[in-house]
Amino acid sequence: MDDLTAANLSKQARSAAYAGDKEDALRLFRQALEIQPDDKGTLKALAALTDDPGEKRDAIEHVLAIDPFDDEARAAIRRLDGGGDGEHQHDVNITTDVLYCENHPNRETMLRCNKCNKPICMECAVQTPVGYRCKTCVRGQQDKFYTATVTDKTKGFVGAGVSGFLLGLGALLMGALLGGFFGLIIAFFVGPAIGGALGELTWRLAGRKRSRNFNLYATAIAAVIAVPMVLLTGLNLVVGLLVVGLAASAYYARLRFAS
Repeated sequence: MDDLTAANLSKQARSAAYAGDKEDALRLFRQALEIQPDDKGTLKALAALTDDPGEKRDAIEHVLAIDPFDDEARAAIRRLDGGGDGEHQHDVNITTDVLYCENHPNRETMLRCNKCNKPICMECAVQTPVGYRCKTCVRGQQDKFYTATVTDKTKGFVGAGVSGFLLGLGALLMGALLGGFFGLIIAFFVGPAIGGALGELTWRLAGRKRSRNFNLYATAIAAVIAVPMVLLTGLNLVVGLLVVGLAASAYYARLRFAS
């Protein structure tokens, strides 16, 4: 019950801040903290709203006492001490100003991206280890890890095609040689092993380079080739399709891990 009361007080405080009633918002934030003194979100909101340097510092230091690795709070302390750096100058990205989401102009928000400082709503925000960021900045950060060239991708997709053919061939052989309950049991063990091995082969052909959504596209290529091979022959479809399904799942997982 206390948790619910504190949450309601914090919600009322944010509504008051939106309406421009700063004193009422501060009063409600303080009441919420009397019930839940270790609520990081309320502490940060109070620090962002109050004009009292001592209260601001106390709130931020309390956050750091709870989580010494909170980058937003650490950056705020640096700024209070006259320090800080350009990279994290917007790390405390909770505000009490009336803002509107950059992507949804009719939607009020209290968040800013801590990378580009753009106002964002919760739908557009991505929680990262260093605070909330917009999807554009997150995507830009992720792109640094995708180093595959066009040649690498082409080789990888060729590998996916070869993998699909080999997978279809393996499923056909198992469907032709094994049937019934015994065939299903063997498929549960063989399918993932085939998929993992073919995933490793594809990743090596791609130069072991990362590429956005490569695992999804490569798996689709392999499945588009393997599934018709099984369906057109009609040899023990249950075993054959089970092998393809399990192998495709392992193939996707192997490439996702590598990508």
